[in-house]
Amino acid sequence: MDGEEITDGELKDLIRRFEENFSEGEFDYYSPEDLNHIIDFYIEKPNYKTALRVAQVGIDQHPFDASFYAKKAFINTITDNTDLALQLIDVALDLDPYNPDYLAQKGSILELMNRPLEALEQFDLALENGAETSDVLVLKMFVYFNIGNPSLAINMIEQIFSKKLEEDRLILESHFCLQLMDAYDEGIRIFRAYLEEDPFHEVVWLTLGQLYVAQEDYDKAIDAIDFAIAIDDEYAEAHFEKGQCLIEQNKHLEASQCFDEYIKLEGPDPFAYVNLGDCYKAMNRVSKSRMYYKLALKSDPKFGHAWHGLGQTYVMEENHQEALTFLKKANNILPDDEYIMLEMVKTQITIGLIEEANETLIEMKTSMPYRESVWLLLASLQHQYSDASQAINTVYEGLKIITQSAKLMYKAAAYCFLLERNEEGYDRLTDALLLNFSEHDLLFLDAPHLQDNQAIRDVIDLYKNESD
Repeated sequence: MDGEEITDGELKDLIRRFEENFSEGEFDYYSPEDLNHIIDFYIEKPNYKTALRVAQVGIDQHPFDASFYAKKAFINTITDNTDLALQLIDVALDLDPYNPDYLAQKGSILELMNRPLEALEQFDLALENGAETSDVLVLKMFVYFNIGNPSLAINMIEQIFSKKLEEDRLILESHFCLQLMDAYDEGIRIFRAYLEEDPFHEVVWLTLGQLYVAQEDYDKAIDAIDFAIAIDDEYAEAHFEKGQCLIEQNKHLEASQCFDEYIKLEGPDPFAYVNLGDCYKAMNRVSKSRMYYKLALKSDPKFGHAWHGLGQTYVMEENHQEALTFLKKANNILPDDEYIMLEMVKTQITIGLIEEANETLIEMKTSMPYRESVWLLLASLQHQYSDASQAINTVYEGLKIITQSAKLMYKAAAYCFLLERNEEGYDRLTDALLLNFSEHDLLFLDAPHLQDNQAIRDVIDLYKNESD
């Protein structure tokens, strides 16, 4: 908040007084400090309409106080009215032309208006006039990323990390930009160099671990996270991240201990409970797994992954009817989750709801047409319960969208041979072998009798030699 600190009671009295004035349509005199406290209250609420009204009262009562124009500009920026925001921040700068905060604010507005070079000029002016260096470097970092200059964005991160990091926000924002650029090697280099100078910064150790996670180097990730925990054994996020790494290494018992520790530190948490459920499910301890999914749902009844996990426990017990109930609930909450939908479809097929499964897959091919598994399963279902000609039409429809799918090509070849469209079958087989020879055994999943066909074996052997 701007101005001197204010107690909760004083703020409550201020808000009550302002709202009484607001209802009457006439406003008492307010000091600039009090008005800024009221504006901040409504911004945090958030109630931007009222915050704008308070800012206008500030302008009316204190027309030469630049802070109210800046606040009004900020609110208009939040509400996507950048043209007006730019006009207002220019008024603030007319009144206080060397204010580094206003210069940086103008830069941020220009960046949102897709005027990056002008934004960079304002950020440099802010730095020249004493702006907090790291804050402005973060702003410049994202401008360079947005204009496609990752080397300069990384240079900004290097400058941020060249001095002692007092705010975790700087680490998190730098990490986010590195993720956007897939610049994990550069990030690891920068973070490790920083830790040589300040080896007791647990947030940097954790974030370094997360960079290793992005590279799927879980051993190094756990080593880095362990340093974070050694520095602060109550660092809950580090315990959670370590648990997820251990899951990736199939060390589910150790992972469960990490999530237990996280819950001890943070209290009930649906994400931690679902992870615990996943750990015990992987260890085939179905009852305990189910208990944790239910605890997750107690914390958040609309947590789709908990319903999914619960459904999976019933699949493990081959209680498919019960499983379908929970998988449908998961699907209703997470309708775009391909994995949940496909598991629901497979369960429908298992209990004989073929028409329902077919309808779900037809819906999926429309809603998620680039999901290869949808086309494969729909074609297989049609081939098994309808006829191969309908199935091959589905495969070809899928290939129009996913043109480089070797799996769909092998399936097309198999169905062509089954329909005795042999010339077409050899064409599709050749296409598939050229695209991905290593998956050629997929041909025999749909047409096992072809394994004894010497002509087909000769074609496969021909492309085997070419792939070596």
